[in-house]
Formats: sequence, structure tokens, C-alpha cells
Amino acid sequence: MDNNTLSIYVHELRNQFTNLQASFDLFNQSIAAKNGQGILYTGGMILFPASQIVSILWPTRARSRGRGEALRKVFQLEEKHVLNDRRLSEINEHSDTKTEEWIAKTKGQQIVFDFVGPRAELDTIEPSENGELVSDENIYRAYDPDTRVYYYRGVAYNMNAIATALADVSGRVNNVYAQMFPEQVKREQEFVAAQRKAIEEAEAAQQAADSAKK
Repeated sequence: MDNNTLSIYVHELRNQFTNLQASFDLFNQSIAAKNGQGILYTGGMILFPASQIVSILWPTRARSRGRGEALRKVFQLEEKHVLNDRRLSEINEHSDTKTEEWIAKTKGQQIVFDFVGPRAELDTIEPSENGELVSDENIYRAYDPDTRVYYYRGVAYNMNAIATALADVSGRVNNVYAQMFPEQVKREQEFVAAQRKAIEEAEAAQQAADSAKK
């Protein structure tokens, strides 16, 4: 892989991780506020960029596997990895068809939509006509705050495991980015430092003004 192509992938991965960080921040805020709709919404916001990252680094299509191998070599990532999960990488692929398939598969069964709470509570729901309780496969979207498991379209995702794995990959991407674009990293750091200084000065000025009023 030539350096120009690599730089494009590094930039894109870094952008996706920026999106992920913002999504995780909102997700954790929603959990702290016990905002059910916010939890479900931001949980999805995490899975979609995560899926993009996984698809780039561990592609499932044969024609793209060479690219995945080249990038994993640069970032020193093994093929066997927590993120190397087709259920995660294929979230964005043919989403409408997968929803149709889920509906057809669960027809006539007990299903759950947009639930936030302990998974065990779902076992208290009245069984379906055939006597079956709600299975993981019959949950369209839910989140268990006790186990930190997010359910989407019949698949359970361990958010803690995903967060830990993504943090590892993010560090590797940022290290390569810093090596390839040291000047850009320096400018970014200077910008952040200037922003922080401006905030501190504004807070100090406000405190001084408040003290003068007393």
C-alpha cells in the first residue's frame, strides 16, 4: 500500500474514532441521566462508526482482504481480535433487508422493541402462544445497564468489550497519524491549548467580576 493511500485510510479511521468518542460521551451521559431514548439512540451511534472501522480493518469481501491485511500490518493488529466479528462489520450492509429478514424470522413470536432495563425482566413477559419466552434473537433494540449489553436486530453486543477494543485500535491509529503528520499534530495541540487558555481566562474574568459585585 502506497503512502498516499495509507494516509487517506489513516485520516478516515481517525475521523471515525472522533465520531465514536462523541457518541460514547453522549451514551454515558444518557446512562447517567437515565434517559432511555437517549441510551438507545446513542448506542446505535456507537455501533455504526464501529462497524465502519471494523469493515476497513477486517473486511469480509475477498477482494478487500489484501487492504485489510496491509492496514493491520501497519497498526500491528492481529487477525484474531475482539472487533473481527462479522455481526459488527456487517451492521451497515443491506440494513433494510436484514430488518425484513428479522421480521419474517420472528413472525408469530414474542418480540421486544426499544427496551431499557435488566434483561431478566423480559423473562417476566407473558410467553407467546407456543409458550416461548423472549429470546435474544427476538429483541430488536434494547439495552441492559447491568451487563452493559446492547441488543440490535437480534444480536447482543457487549459495549464494554467493544469500547476496550476500540480504545486499543484508536491508540494505534493515533500513533501512526502522529508519525505521518507531526506538524499537523503540533498545530492541533496548539489549537487545543489556546482554546483551553481562553476558557480559563474567561472563567477567571467571570470570577473576578462576581467578586467585585460582592
